[in-house]
Amino acid sequence: MQSILAQAHQAFWQETSSRLAYRLAIPIGVLCLYAIMVGLWLSGAHSLYFGVLRLLGVEPFSFPFLDTHAILAAAECGRQGIEVYLSNPCDALGRPHAYSPLWLTIVPGSLGTGATGWVGASLDLVFLLSLIVVLRPRTGGELLILGAAAVSPMTVYALERANNDLIVFLLVICGAIVFTAPRPFRLFSYGLFVAAGLLKYYPLVLLILVARERPRDARVTAAVAGFTLILFGLAFYSELKTALASIPAASSYFTDAFSARNLPFGFAEALAGGADRILIAVSLLSALSGLAVARMIRTLRLLGREQLDWAAGETQFLVIGGLLVAACFLAGQNIAYRGILLLPVLSGLVCFRRSIKDREVRRFCGQMIAAVLFVMWEELFRRALHAIVSPAPGEGLSSRAEVFFWVGRELVWWWLVVGLAALVSSFLRRSPSADIFGKAVGDPTRSAA
Repeated sequence: MQSILAQAHQAFWQETSSRLAYRLAIPIGVLCLYAIMVGLWLSGAHSLYFGVLRLLGVEPFSFPFLDTHAILAAAECGRQGIEVYLSNPCDALGRPHAYSPLWLTIVPGSLGTGATGWVGASLDLVFLLSLIVVLRPRTGGELLILGAAAVSPMTVYALERANNDLIVFLLVICGAIVFTAPRPFRLFSYGLFVAAGLLKYYPLVLLILVARERPRDARVTAAVAGFTLILFGLAFYSELKTALASIPAASSYFTDAFSARNLPFGFAEALAGGADRILIAVSLLSALSGLAVARMIRTLRLLGREQLDWAAGETQFLVIGGLLVAACFLAGQNIAYRGILLLPVLSGLVCFRRSIKDREVRRFCGQMIAAVLFVMWEELFRRALHAIVSPAPGEGLSSRAEVFFWVGRELVWWWLVVGLAALVSSFLRRSPSADIFGKAVGDPTRSAA
């Protein structure tokens, strides 16, 4: 008996140490690569530093952490009485402050542009440490998949700029962790989602998850969140009005920005001008939307073939990350670094594929994983293709090969977002309040949350 217990104890610790080794491998590996890049910059090997980033598909600025610099510059000039929503002479590019006015409130008075280096590096390090929680491989194959996402151009771009989406990411991940807790602790996750939304607006879409709570909890949570947003709007009305008007529009549909507008409006731009361009774009967008809805319904029926396990932490990451990515894709153009939200999505997809028995559903998860990896690395492929077929610099599509690649990329984005929308919908309709929706798509496995 003692021998059996000893063997069980040994097997348990071997499995635990193996899982811990897999969990630590990606953060440690990425931290080592990050340290190498920091060493190149601090040693003065700037040409090599820039060359490595460009080889990866990332276009660096003349100094690291440009977007952290923008926030600190706005706070510095704001303390001097300058209307930073109109102009910001403290910023290296003179960019007006287009973010939430809350950033200017929370930046300590002692921090200015001189702190860009250590603030940006600290933010990057906290983000890299969070990967211990977000990415949870259990096999060598999963380690390869999740590790590839961790060093993708999207992730590296976010780190090079130290964009404030990293802070939003951290708040959302903390909220996702609390979201897995039992009631009533789970309700505190909505406070973190609202905090993230007050900083960069788009995380407010996560309040949709309130629909899964008990009716009384949902009403109270929605009322508190609504009251907070009203107070925020009243306190910063004039600043919000100016800041929202200052948000820059994307310069092209053919760069690394992802959006539902890229494919229809990019086609329209290439084919026509004036009123005809709008007509073509709206027609294409309507057709794509109709096809997307039809495919989402088919995907929901496919997912209904197996009882999905939504209890795991990774699958909660999938729901929250998928909801954010889909909302951002539909709302407007997003610079590539916002793709870090695909990291928790990928973690959840890997977890699903590990536990699913149905062959078709498992294949769907595998295809979704491939699509996520493609869009996270596509900027490297796009730049390599452009260098091969059109050595002259430019952002447009100068060859037939680039046109085909662009169309393929945009179709992959649409396919991926529709799949994410189906997964999120499958999760949401487990709520008793979603009975009508569940019947509409014929889900035989729907159960109360």
